[in-house]
This record gives sequence, C-alpha cells and structure tokens, in this order.
Amino acid sequence: MAVDTSLPSRPDAPILNAFASHIEAALAKLVKPVGDGSAKSITVDGLSGLGESQLKAGDLVTKYHAKQSDDTKYKDDLNSLDSNIAQIAAKSADVSNTVTEEVTKLVGDIKDIMAGVPNLTDVALPRSIELQIAAIDKISEKFGKTAQAVSDAYNALDDHAGKVTDPESDHSGSAPNSIGSGNSFPTYTGSGGNRRSGTGPAGLGNYAAAEPISGGQQAKASEIYQYLRKKGFTPEQAAGILGNMQVESGFDTGAYNPAEGAIGLCQWEGGRRHALEAFAASDPQHRSVTDWSLQVDFMIHELKGSESGAYGHLTSATSAAAAAAAFDQYYERSSGEARGKRVANANSIASSMAAMAV
Repeated sequence: MAVDTSLPSRPDAPILNAFASHIEAALAKLVKPVGDGSAKSITVDGLSGLGESQLKAGDLVTKYHAKQSDDTKYKDDLNSLDSNIAQIAAKSADVSNTVTEEVTKLVGDIKDIMAGVPNLTDVALPRSIELQIAAIDKISEKFGKTAQAVSDAYNALDDHAGKVTDPESDHSGSAPNSIGSGNSFPTYTGSGGNRRSGTGPAGLGNYAAAEPISGGQQAKASEIYQYLRKKGFTPEQAAGILGNMQVESGFDTGAYNPAEGAIGLCQWEGGRRHALEAFAASDPQHRSVTDWSLQVDFMIHELKGSESGAYGHLTSATSAAAAAAAFDQYYERSSGEARGKRVANANSIASSMAAMAV
C-alpha cells in the first residue's frame, strides 16, 4: 500500500492550511520514486546463472557460434554483472523502505503538530498568525530532519553503486558506471528561501552537495539599510529587501539550511551559491564569503545582471510592502506562504529607519 501523505484541513487556520497543502505536494513527490514501501531485497543467488542462461538459446548462440572459446568469458562477465545488479537492487530496496518509514513518521508528527494548534475561530488575528507560524516552524524543522535522513539513504546507495561498478575508483566523483548524480530525489522547497536551482526529478534539487560556511556575521539591519541607500535604493526598496532577509536568515551571513544547502543573507543555493562563492573568491577587497557587505554586493550584482527582471519589479515599487512582495516573488521566488511576514517586517523596518532619521 502506498504511503498516505494526506494531511488534515484546518479551515480556521488559512496560513497553516496553505502550508499543509504545500507539504502534501512535497511529500507526494518525495515518495513517488520509491513505490509502496514494500520493496523486497533482490539477492545475488536470485540472479545466479541468468547471464549463462541467455547464452543457451536465441541469437547469442548463433552470433557467437564461431567463437565458442569465448563463451566462458561472456558467461563470467554476464554473471558478474548480475551479481553487481543484485547488490545495488538490495540497497535500492533499503532506500525505498527507509523513505517510506521516514515519511510515514513525518506525516504522523505533522498531524500531531496541526492538532496541537487550538481552535483559532475566536482568537485575535495577531495571536492566530503567531500560533500558525509557530506550527509551520515546527513542521519545517521536522521536514528538514526527514529530508536529511532520506538524503543519507540515497547517498549510501550512490556510494555503494560506485564501489560495485568501479572498485578501482577513488570515489572523488561518480564512478563511470555509477548511478551518480542522477540519483537525486525530490526536495522540499520550504516556506521561504531562494529556490531556483534543481538537478533532480521534476527540476527539484539535491541536498547532498552543499555544506555550511563558517565565520558568519550577525549583521545589523540599520547598516545594511544605509548601505543599500548608498547603492541607490529608495528607503522603501531597502526596507523591502531587509524584510525578506529577516525571514531568510535573520541577518546572519552564515545562516545555513541543511535541507537545501542554502547559505547567507538571502539563502542562495545550488548554482547561485556557487556564484556567490566565486564572487567572493574574485573580490578585489579580499572579503570573506560571510562578509555582509560582500553578500549585499553579490545580491546587487545579480539584480543588475542575471536577476534584472526582479530588479525591474523591485525598483518599480513605491512602498515597503510592495517592495517586499516584489523581492519575494521575483528574486527569492519562495512558495509565498511567508510573504505576509516579509511585508510586515518591511513595514516595521521602514518605520524604524524613518524614526531614526528624524
């Protein structure tokens, strides 16, 4: 039986409800490649002699009749391949069952979290939003742990395939006959964040490659704001950017999302994370990749280059709220569940910066 990834509905909690729908879709993609979770391990004995049997009848006998002396070699090669396939298949079954177990547990945990949110019908709106966001944070944390467990299972399979198919490989990269980087799995895109890259099925990402960065700075919103103003952004646009950074990283330049390998103020991942690191490596000022001004400069570099579309929408915004929404939709390209929080942050920052300027 396939894993039931359906989640309960909470009509009284529209933000949480929207997030749950997003989680359902992510869970469905996560379990789709692994069947119903009842995979049986294929043993080497189960495939024993399959290669030899293929040489006893059909076209192979006719084709190689003139080379009977080579039959033994062909038989050995085919039987060796069968053994390798059996070992990989056994590991694949383990991955299937691991994914099923982890997702089943996660679904139960999410249901418990949602059930733990009190009835919000008679709760004041600010408190309702607070409770829903707290539940979303708990669900996100659970999902991240499950994603890491699934990632570990897939990585073990990939490593095993490399060892089986190329025992001489030093495993610094994919073995020639390994399942390699194609063995990625659907990833969760979260409620916020920089979600543009993807190498796995359906254009989704691969968790395994990225690692955290050390030496992060806790930047000050006021410093970034003044820096953005000097770079030509209006007060409203600067506040809109900061409202997004607050959600993405809490202004921690070393912020790291292990589920996606995302780093920094804007949670760059995949190819854009690599571009950030390359930008830092070529910086004439020799600033670290965790330097807040370097990360802001890289963001501006993107906005005026590869993300020029986002730049156009951002610079058309005339209010902090509109700037925050534009930056989220076109630069961060998050799922949108946390957009209200980004907008609220931007409005608050705009007010604070205006008060400081008086």
